[in-house]
Amino acid sequence: MLTNAHRYLLTLISFVCGLSIYPLPASAVPFGSFDPRAMAMGGAGVAAGDSANAVFFNPSLLAQYQTRKHRARNSHFVFPVSSVSASQTAVDIADLARDQPEQVFSDAIATYNANPGQTTAAGVLNASRALQNDLRPIANESVFFDGLFGLVIGIGDRREGGAFVLSRRFVGDGIVNETAADEQLLADYIEALDFIVSAGASGAPHPELFDAGGNLLDQTGSLTSTATAKGLALTELGIAMSWNVELFHHTVDVGFTPKFVQGSTYEYTAVLANSQQSSASLEDPDWHFTLDVGLSKAMNDRFKVGVVVKNLLPMAFATQSGGRINIEPQLRAGAAYRSAQWGYWALDLDVLTNPAIGDGDDTRYLSLGGEWPLKRWRLRGGYKQNFAGRGGFAKWTLTAGIGYDFTAGNIDLAYIDSGPERAAALQVSSRF
Repeated sequence: MLTNAHRYLLTLISFVCGLSIYPLPASAVPFGSFDPRAMAMGGAGVAAGDSANAVFFNPSLLAQYQTRKHRARNSHFVFPVSSVSASQTAVDIADLARDQPEQVFSDAIATYNANPGQTTAAGVLNASRALQNDLRPIANESVFFDGLFGLVIGIGDRREGGAFVLSRRFVGDGIVNETAADEQLLADYIEALDFIVSAGASGAPHPELFDAGGNLLDQTGSLTSTATAKGLALTELGIAMSWNVELFHHTVDVGFTPKFVQGSTYEYTAVLANSQQSSASLEDPDWHFTLDVGLSKAMNDRFKVGVVVKNLLPMAFATQSGGRINIEPQLRAGAAYRSAQWGYWALDLDVLTNPAIGDGDDTRYLSLGGEWPLKRWRLRGGYKQNFAGRGGFAKWTLTAGIGYDFTAGNIDLAYIDSGPERAAALQVSSRF
């Protein structure tokens, strides 16, 4: 015989399954985890959020409290909430632009032509290998960037709540395209210079790389490997509302976040080996209206489940090149479990795959994390995996962070340096 808890769980599972087969278009942006608590817990928060971050994950969680706000200080004023996340490939591209190995290669060719010999040829050989080694790890790899800075006022009252959020987010992705011609040209340079340095013992002569006077041709200007990306800069203003209600004969928490969003689109192309780059942006002056809808249910004192649909009303932003970047509904489900002995655990899953903005990786994350109190400190850790990712983006990513509770509020930090991602987040909040 089914207990009430089982019936509640089946109701929520049916709701999630119904939404998952409904023909909602997939989102063009990842779900995102912006506050350090959720980021440190693998990105989980749909059933584990509080008044400090519920507006990002599931507005219904604002109604989860059982005591009045003036008695339990359930509410938070958060400023700043800030986070930045980038792929290792994006970091490598930034390093490439800073170090300019193609210029080192070109200078080595000029030095060789001014004074031909095995010593200067060795300089060209080393420079060509360095450029090849810089390009190979990022060849055909995805690039992404996601950053947010904002303010949150979250009010958690007895069986009802509300929140205000004002944020600025920049999110984008792309891919590195190394051409076969570039790979072959660098390999030819390496063979030709190795032939000179070894006095013909290894390598190959490659006379096509030299002019009639014996000078080594500088063909760095003909390298065509590129990095391309598209992005969105979004300003978001939202007001969340939530209540504890009777729904289908069950007591659940329901929340809504009406939002106004203004955005600008960006397109970027860089030729990796000769520092040529171009960018285009287009600002949409209009404010777009959309809505987040969340549902959560406490099965007992320890176990809670939730589901949220973000950006229920689709939005579209035009690009300078005549294309469009869409923001469409996102569906995520989650569960959380609290134990006096084992801490606080949370699990989230993107029910829908979120296609990339540009040519980067799609996202469909499974997030798992935990939080363990230690007096005033809170230790956090987790894992996440992108089921829609390719290569390194399909591997588990390790996450970690800490929080410190002081008399008036909290300071939280998170850091990720695992797999293909580098990320950090900081949040300062006061309770009232």
